[in-house]
Amino acid sequence: MSNIGRAVNRVFTRQVISDLMVTGVNNVFNHVVQKFIDKPECKTVGELITEIYTNIKENGRNEYYYKNTLLNNLICGVHNVNTTTALSQLRISKSIADFVLINGEGKVYEIKSDLDNFDRLESQLRDYYKAFSKVSVIVPECEFDRVNSILSKLTDIGDYVGIYALSSRDTLSRNFRREPMLFMDLLSHECIFKLLRKSEYEKVLIKFFGVTPKVEQVFHFTACFEEFCKIPIETAQILAFSELKLRIKIKESDFKNVQKELRSVVYFSGLSKNISALNAMLQTKYKRI
Repeated sequence: MSNIGRAVNRVFTRQVISDLMVTGVNNVFNHVVQKFIDKPECKTVGELITEIYTNIKENGRNEYYYKNTLLNNLICGVHNVNTTTALSQLRISKSIADFVLINGEGKVYEIKSDLDNFDRLESQLRDYYKAFSKVSVIVPECEFDRVNSILSKLTDIGDYVGIYALSSRDTLSRNFRREPMLFMDLLSHECIFKLLRKSEYEKVLIKFFGVTPKVEQVFHFTACFEEFCKIPIETAQILAFSELKLRIKIKESDFKNVQKELRSVVYFSGLSKNISALNAMLQTKYKRI
C-alpha cells in the first residue's frame, strides 16, 4: 500500500477524529484533503469525510470500510443498538477478531477485505472457535467461491463456518451467503477467561459461585482462573458473553445521529460521549492551517 493509501486509511482513526474535534487540526487529515479533494475550502469537514470514504470504496475497500459497513448493516438493520453490542480487535488465543457481535449469543466475523489475503484464515478460524461457537468470514462477492473452496478442505470445522459477501452496493449479498452453524468442540476455558477484564471475571464467579477466591492479591488471577474452569464450558461462555455485552453502551438516537461514514470509529473508540461536539465539527468549513 502506498504512503497516501495508508494516510487515507488513517483518517478513520480515533486520533484523527479526536484532534479535529478538539483543535480542528490534524496533519494526516490535511495531507489527504490537499491530495485528493478539489477546492476543499468550499466544503465542510463532513463533506470532505464523505469524499475520502468514497475514495476508499473506489480504490479498494479496506478493513475499516468493511467494519463500518457491517456495523451499519447489522446494528442499524438486523439488530438493535440498545440490545446488541459489537466489539472490535478482540484478542482470542493468537488471533485478533475483526468484528464480534453479542446479542444473546456471540458471533465472530473475520474480515477479508478487497486488500487482504487468506494466508492465516485457517489458524484464525480455529482460534475463534476456542471462545465462540459461531464464526463467519466476510469477503467481496468475487471471493465467495474461493473462500468456500478453502473451507471445504477443513474437514472438521469447514462446514460450520458462515460466509457473507459484501456487494458493490455495500449490502450483505442475499445470493452469496452461507449461515454459520454452532460448533463447540474447540471451546477452551482459558481462551474464554482471557477475553475478560478483572472486574468482569470476578462478576462471573460471583454470579456462579456467589464469591470470589479469598487469596493474596498475587495469587488472585490464578485462583480465579482455577474456579472459572470448574464452570461447565457452555455456562462459562454464556456468563462471559453477558459481561462483554456491557462494554459498549450508546443510545440508538445518538448512534443514528453519527455521520454514517464515521460510525465505526465513533462506536469503537468511545467518541460517542460527545456527539454534539462531533457534529458541530463536521459542519464547520475546512480551513488549511
